[in-house]
Amino acid sequence: MNRAPIILFCYNRPEHVRQTLKSLKANALSAESELYVFSDGPKENASSETIRSIEQVRQVIREEKWCANVHIKEAEHNLGLATSVIQGVSTVIEKYGKVIVVEDDVLLSPYFLDFMNEALDKYEHDERVMSIGSWNYFCSPKSLDDNFFLRYPDSIAWACFERSWKLFESDSVLLLQKLKEQKRLKKLNADGKLPYFEDMLQQQIAGRIDSWAIRWTGSCVLHGGLNFYPKHSLSKHLGFGQGATHETGDDDYNRDLEVYDQKLRVNTQNVQENQFAFRAWCSFIKKLQGISLQKRIVGKLKSLSPAFVKNIYKKLK
Repeated sequence: MNRAPIILFCYNRPEHVRQTLKSLKANALSAESELYVFSDGPKENASSETIRSIEQVRQVIREEKWCANVHIKEAEHNLGLATSVIQGVSTVIEKYGKVIVVEDDVLLSPYFLDFMNEALDKYEHDERVMSIGSWNYFCSPKSLDDNFFLRYPDSIAWACFERSWKLFESDSVLLLQKLKEQKRLKKLNADGKLPYFEDMLQQQIAGRIDSWAIRWTGSCVLHGGLNFYPKHSLSKHLGFGQGATHETGDDDYNRDLEVYDQKLRVNTQNVQENQFAFRAWCSFIKKLQGISLQKRIVGKLKSLSPAFVKNIYKKLK
């Protein structure tokens, strides 16, 4: 098996980075893998505390020999996660033809690399498969017979091929236009059930967010690709709450997610979307949106403060 190189993107959370790297090193295949670390720099007018945190991150990535070889690139100024990912993946994948990508706030299974490499090898020449995911937070493994395919890709600990990354459309306006022209927008919107990703793409176009992931998701749907996921989650997102750049909410919806600690085989199966997993994803997002809406309503009511509003608030709790 030809081991795929690993890319880690990090910024200013040293303890998260250390936990991610320790879980990566716990993978037996880390000793046979190349690791590329892209450390983002400080924003303009960054506080002394942020600069210190960035320096601490750069110390952590040098603490141990996390993989067979570690290549470190430190940005002098802040690029932002989206630019870092797009540039970093493009650079490394051009050299190797495939990559495994990990963000700096992820807990990995000790068999994460086994699954990623085996799946990359198995689907390398199948153009229907865009990427390999690891974070199954939305579908209970008890409800699945095996690993599965989904139209939406993973974005915290994932892998892909040069052939599929070449299809990445970085221009969000053009991406939306193509989705409409090729009648793929409904598919992006969960067959018309949820405008979740279209809303996100519109926010990207308006400049309210800067996300490589929504553009990658739209690109996968645009080209009719599928993304391969493990039945059991092989990663867990640690990046909720204080210090997070994107997942800043208080609700850690994968708090109780168990990272699978056994080897998970990549079996031969039909390359088609698993409808049960798709419905589970839709149900999960609807529930998440409902919780978010209720919290916004409750927050607004609390700010008004009259007695009758307080009574309404108590009923909503």
